[in-house]
Amino acid sequence: MDASLHRRVAALAGSDPVSSLRVERGYTPAERWVIQLADGSSIFAKVGATEATAEWLRAEHAFYARVHADFVPKLRGWSDDADRPLLLLEDLSAAHWPPPWADAHVSALLAALDRLAQTRPVPPGLPDLETDRARFAGWLRVERAPKAFLALGLCSREWLENALPVLLMAQDLAVLGGKDLVHGDVRSDNVCFVKDRVMFVDWNMARRGNAAFDLAGLAPSLRLEGGPLPDELVPDEGPLAALLSGYFAANAGLPTIPEAPRVRNIQLRQLRIALAWVARAVGLPAPDLPWARAGAERLDAELAAGKIDEAAWYAGIEELIGDAYLAASDPRAQSGKSGDESEWRWSRELALDALPEGSGPFHVLDVGCANGYLMESFARWGKERKLAIEPHGLDISGRLASLAQRRLPAWSERIAVGNVLGWAPPRRYDLVHTALDYVPPARRRESIERLQRDLLAPGGRIVLRAERVRPGEPDLREQAHALGLSVGGVIERKHPKTDELRRTVWIGGK
Repeated sequence: MDASLHRRVAALAGSDPVSSLRVERGYTPAERWVIQLADGSSIFAKVGATEATAEWLRAEHAFYARVHADFVPKLRGWSDDADRPLLLLEDLSAAHWPPPWADAHVSALLAALDRLAQTRPVPPGLPDLETDRARFAGWLRVERAPKAFLALGLCSREWLENALPVLLMAQDLAVLGGKDLVHGDVRSDNVCFVKDRVMFVDWNMARRGNAAFDLAGLAPSLRLEGGPLPDELVPDEGPLAALLSGYFAANAGLPTIPEAPRVRNIQLRQLRIALAWVARAVGLPAPDLPWARAGAERLDAELAAGKIDEAAWYAGIEELIGDAYLAASDPRAQSGKSGDESEWRWSRELALDALPEGSGPFHVLDVGCANGYLMESFARWGKERKLAIEPHGLDISGRLASLAQRRLPAWSERIAVGNVLGWAPPRRYDLVHTALDYVPPARRRESIERLQRDLLAPGGRIVLRAERVRPGEPDLREQAHALGLSVGGVIERKHPKTDELRRTVWIGGK
């Protein structure tokens, strides 16, 4: 904190700052500081850094000056300045700032949003949300200039052309007007929990309007962080889903904002959720490009070229796979598989053919367990075979593991977050179901050897996730041999309707 800001804070707070910590949070270039004062108290300082952030800060101060509620931080001081307006607020740095989201946090947030919406009277002078319609109605902008949106790789041009008439009509039907207090920008970085209080910050977008807008705006980011599906949070709101998805669609592919370089990426990630949501909400086919697979191939190439390191590879894979699975509403798609239940069973059940002899109980670890649906399926299919299956799960994504734990509370202690190369298992397993692509290409043999050495029980086996057999492409047996792995057996099964062949291999005990 420079000397000028130090003097201004001291004058406003009535006490001299003795220490300060720059807070790197949020998506704008506004400065944020947690400041300890000589009188023993602490405050949060926010400083406008650009013309835009200065105007937002003035709007935020105007709200705090007029509204005093248990969900609004206390105003501690304000100093306007042509270049660097200064806002002092109650220090909330010791609060819980999600993620992670516990179910109790989500319930408390929804209750607080309901109280917020019912605030009466709504502060005078707030803009009407309806005046923002043109800013949010992004599908019209996409229709006029689709190149930047299509370059994101989320859908084909054909999908977009077929979907646009429905999306345009739906966004025009979104109800924005109303008599409620609307925060206008509810995301995890604008929400915290102080004991039994839910606090909302960054009120520069406060409006009078339809409170459902706050829920719809929250929905994609909350799902990204492991919360409920947007469909559950805002049911029967196809028009608002169209409005919000259109906003992200029109902006995510634009050039990076120099003073806010993270904005485009978070818009893209929210679009991944929102595009799938709006397709379900208005009855469109799902977006039709495999963007997560394409992204994973790009990460492999960047790692091989030395453009990124392994830490960046894992972070990128978690983002892609986590976002793709969380965008889906179907439990099989949340585990990475398209198709119906018969397709799921054909693709996954043959892994149980790799079990050692006997009736169990068999402890089976699903590496990359995602939402835990395969854990459920293994237990169900095992019962049909009169085998006792005790399923366990491991996933590199904390978001997906959390989803599995909430879906399967009876098995929550069996579901862990970790990297298969370094995870310390609580026990050994009779069968480990995994895939080669869960680690970088250069580490694939190492990962299988590590599983054999440290995770398998005596006589246990590793079975690879089955793949379709495609002419001219190496199958899993050939891939395993190319890695120098000793294959113990091959398992294959024909599709019950198409006769397509799916094949896997197991490695380990005899």
